Parts: sequence; structure tokens; C-alpha cells
Amino acid sequence: MSDIRYRHWISSMGRKSAASVHQLKTLPPTSEAFVENVKRAHFQACIWRSALTDEAPDMDPLENGWVSDDDFGVLMPVTLPPQTEIAPAAVMKLIQCGCSSETPCSTERCGCVAGQMSCSAFCRCRAEIRTCRNRWTLLKQRIEDANDSDEDESNDEDDSDD
Repeated sequence: MSDIRYRHWISSMGRKSAASVHQLKTLPPTSEAFVENVKRAHFQACIWRSALTDEAPDMDPLENGWVSDDDFGVLMPVTLPPQTEIAPAAVMKLIQCGCSSETPCSTERCGCVAGQMSCSAFCRCRAEIRTCRNRWTLLKQRIEDANDSDEDESNDEDDSDD
């Protein structure tokens, strides 16, 4: 799926003029994004199926395509598993936001926010946590930090076994 997605996007971009801007929303989903979408759709279908019964489905949303955002007190969709690239490096070089406000990437005018994707090093904000206000960038950073702390804890446990 990812190969077809890449070839489709490249061919559609080839038909545009060089002056046209590549928009994130024109990038088709990856195989990994498709899997996460199917998880969320299945979870939603199970909820709807049980709507007229006395019991809710015995499913954890955190294992079915959602992640808890404690700062905002909501569940956010997992659009890609952690450590998954959203596009090949050649495509990412073509895609960037140019947010220049005092609070960059804080509104839907940011191409990355509108595309529900975290900013990258190619964006004007450089995806730096101290400046970028893209909720997807912040969520990705929290997930990566949590994964890093989990790895540190498991390394500590391995060291104590010696």
C-alpha cells in the first residue's frame, strides 16, 4: 500500500505546475496509517453495535487506535504508530509549513495541523517543542518520551539482574 501511495502522489504532483504548493492533505495514507484507521473504525462499530444492549463492548480504546492526552483530558487518534515515518525523505523535503506567527502551528492554517500530522525538521518551526504549538507534534513528543522512559526502565531492570 505504501509503495502505491508514493507512486500515486508523485504522479499527481508531476501534473502540477512547479509553482504550486504541495499540500499535506494530498498525501494518501500509509499502510501503517490504514491499520490504525481500521482499529478505530472497528472499535467504533463495536460501540454502535452494542448501543441498544445493556453492555458496552469489553474493549480498551488505548489498544484500538487511540491514545490518552492527559493535558487536554481527551482521547486522540493514533494516526501512525510511534517511530513510523509519515513519508519518504524525498517527499518530506517537498512538504513543509511556513507558520510565522508568535504561536506557530497553533491553528488549522498550518498545513501540518490541517493534515493532522506533526511538524518536521523541514517546517519553519523545525518541530521544536519550545516554539511549535502543533498538538500532533506535542503528542508525538510525549509518546516518544514515554517510550524512551519505558526503555530506560527496562534497561535498569536488565542491569539489576546482573
